Amino acid sequence: MANPDRLLQLFHAYREQNDSSFRRAAEALISEEVMANHHSLANELQKALGPARNGGGRISKLKPLHAESKASDALLFFPRIGAEDMRIVLCPETEAQISRVFEEQRQRLKLAEHGYRPKSRLLLWGAPGCGKTLCARYIAQQLGLPLGVLRLSAAVSFYLGETSSRIQQAFDTAESVPMVLFLDEIDAIAKNRDDSNDIGELKRVVNSLLQAMDAFQNPHSLLVAASNHQYLLDDAAWRRFDAIIHFPLPGVEERSRFIAFLLNGVRVSGSITPAVKASQDLSFADIEKAVIDAIKAMILADRRDLKTGDILAELKTIKITTAEARRRAPRLHFEP
Repeated sequence: MANPDRLLQLFHAYREQNDSSFRRAAEALISEEVMANHHSLANELQKALGPARNGGGRISKLKPLHAESKASDALLFFPRIGAEDMRIVLCPETEAQISRVFEEQRQRLKLAEHGYRPKSRLLLWGAPGCGKTLCARYIAQQLGLPLGVLRLSAAVSFYLGETSSRIQQAFDTAESVPMVLFLDEIDAIAKNRDDSNDIGELKRVVNSLLQAMDAFQNPHSLLVAASNHQYLLDDAAWRRFDAIIHFPLPGVEERSRFIAFLLNGVRVSGSITPAVKASQDLSFADIEKAVIDAIKAMILADRRDLKTGDILAELKTIKITTAEARRRAPRLHFEP
């Protein structure tokens, strides 16, 4: 059965007479049928859709990744996420940059008339647990595209010679199927090639990644990368992104909205203001863990209400654990 959200996107695009959005939604629907191994139906849909007016390619010959594929542990497809979830966590500056990407994608034909292309290569950077992966899913949702996730830490094979081929396979898939290709943990391989602690083979992997990015030309696909350590990236990798978007630790307003969202439906004794203040310098992931642990403790104690002190105690534990983990973290390096 066709994805109901995808059908709605098709109807909305038809109503608004937006040919570009209609085609992206239709091609995404076809790609989902391919991934489900419904090749006959996918071929019929592709024939009915016909070639793009701007000469875009066809995707009828695409083959999905199977379990035995060498890259199947790295390339995954996830369901999309709604805009309401992102409004809870995005700060105004980050939201404005993401909105600009959407606007350029929607007005791609207008930009093309003047010789410009919309932003389509995004680098999301910031501390872990601040919404980068969630945002990649959000971008796919808003543009009506499937999301392909290449976890670069997983793609790095023990036999490093295989890593480049895994990366290329992911790019080839995104070249054939309109999608958002999400390179998670790009700093795992796209390190500065002047790093004296690095080994020669990883430098070659960086070169392979840069070459794949240069050859990536599907006008209906976006490349989104995420980094927790953006300043470790090679300068050449930086230059290949046309939008660099920061995901800072949540501020007061973001923490307040997020904690209220997590506590929706829970009877709370006291104000959440102390918890909002105590969660300063923590990520969304840390805050979520603390609040959920507090709720579970309430349930196990057979209590009907959650006290602010319960959340504060869990936040304190998170901060102590995080500080200890950072203190004990070894300095990683490669032996020459």
